[in-house]
Amino acid sequence: MSKREDRSEGQPTRGNVLMPHDEGRGPPLAASPDFGWYLLGWIGLAFTIVGGGDLLLVWYPFRFGSPEWEFGTVTQALDGLPVTTLGLAMLLGAAVARGQRWLVRTIATVFLVLAVIIVLAAILYATNVPMALQAIEDPGIKTGLKKAIAKSAIQSAVYPLAFLWIGVKAWRHSSAV
Repeated sequence: MSKREDRSEGQPTRGNVLMPHDEGRGPPLAASPDFGWYLLGWIGLAFTIVGGGDLLLVWYPFRFGSPEWEFGTVTQALDGLPVTTLGLAMLLGAAVARGQRWLVRTIATVFLVLAVIIVLAAILYATNVPMALQAIEDPGIKTGLKKAIAKSAIQSAVYPLAFLWIGVKAWRHSSAV
């Protein structure tokens, strides 16, 4: 009787219950959670460096005082934040799983600082919204501008709240031991 017939009749098969062992492929790979977290941490570091570099380049060269630059820069920075956030989240998960208190506290601090920076950037952004809306008369372009403003407003509210929550939770976790 074949393995397929065994399964169709409810008979147990050799190997793992969910994924039967295929004898032609050799033994299954042994699980290594610590190595998995190690790899995730390095991938997170790469995402953090790439995303963080992107965020820093958005702000350079500084042109505070220019409403167009301030509006566009804050919008672009908020749009680029997911890569950095994903990297930090992977790093934080790996640090928690591997018990690296110093790294958990460092990343918690980064999240808290980012929350404050985003609030300050949102205030800067809000001061430029009326000028941006007045500068555009074309209805089609104005609709696109309103969408960008709505998106930035949502990001400006959600990111700081999420980052504060993550930062506080991570810091408390590192202090609980």
